[in-house]
Amino acid sequence: MGETFGNFESGCKSCESIIEIKIAKEKLTDIKIKEENEKIAKVPEDYKKYDKGKIIKEKNEDRFWVNVIGALVLSASLMGLMTGGGLYYAPEKFPDAEEIKIYIVVNNITKPIDHAKIIIDNKEINQTYSGNGTYSIFLKPGKYTIKIDSEGYKTSIMEVYIPVQDSELSLIDYSSGLEGINRFTFELEEGSGNISEEENTYLKMLNWCPPLILLFSLIGIWGSWIIYTLQSYKNAQIGAFFSIMAMGFLIIGPLLGISALFLLPKIKKMFTGHFKN
Repeated sequence: MGETFGNFESGCKSCESIIEIKIAKEKLTDIKIKEENEKIAKVPEDYKKYDKGKIIKEKNEDRFWVNVIGALVLSASLMGLMTGGGLYYAPEKFPDAEEIKIYIVVNNITKPIDHAKIIIDNKEINQTYSGNGTYSIFLKPGKYTIKIDSEGYKTSIMEVYIPVQDSELSLIDYSSGLEGINRFTFELEEGSGNISEEENTYLKMLNWCPPLILLFSLIGIWGSWIIYTLQSYKNAQIGAFFSIMAMGFLIIGPLLGISALFLLPKIKKMFTGHFKN
């Protein structure tokens, strides 16, 4: 090799083995053959470089979204608990509240009724007629039985619950109110006797919803714990869905639950492998 000492390597093109030769004082002292599987592995050029700081940052970002989504589901569920509890213990009357302007709309199949008598809890009350079958009265929030009488028509009866609200509440037109909240429509039928109108939404909620809302809220709280602990993606979806159904504060809770359900796919890969599919 032209050298009197040193370590030298030479490769075999046919078997790809490597021969290592050691020479000291112009004498061959050692020969070693390295097999192919002993060769030092090289990292492919297209592999990304390992960056520990970047990996930690990505994990922190993922955990941030886990916390955010879990908090959204938990908040929606807690709002549901408060809403369900509030409906369950809601008083039938609010004697200290201010009176609210209520609109009563009285029609039959073809035309508005211009001469109607409004009876609240078996007492006839003062009313103001503004035309087109619309009457305005003032009531405090609470539960009432409203009866509408008009000559030649059956008495129409509706059980309503008027929630606490600002006086003259409406969405667009302050002269009409919001149906089921501060406006109630009665369709009279010709003849004699009584007919029952459908209960308004708030009264239905008082009668049927509290147990369901409380149950849905508890499922939502369970779902938030599933998200925080990253146990099951499918169960996390179920929890987020029921946090929407809990109807926390009627609108705010569902919006939070929908946001959580929309964001869940961002952390899907972090859940237990059995539930990734």
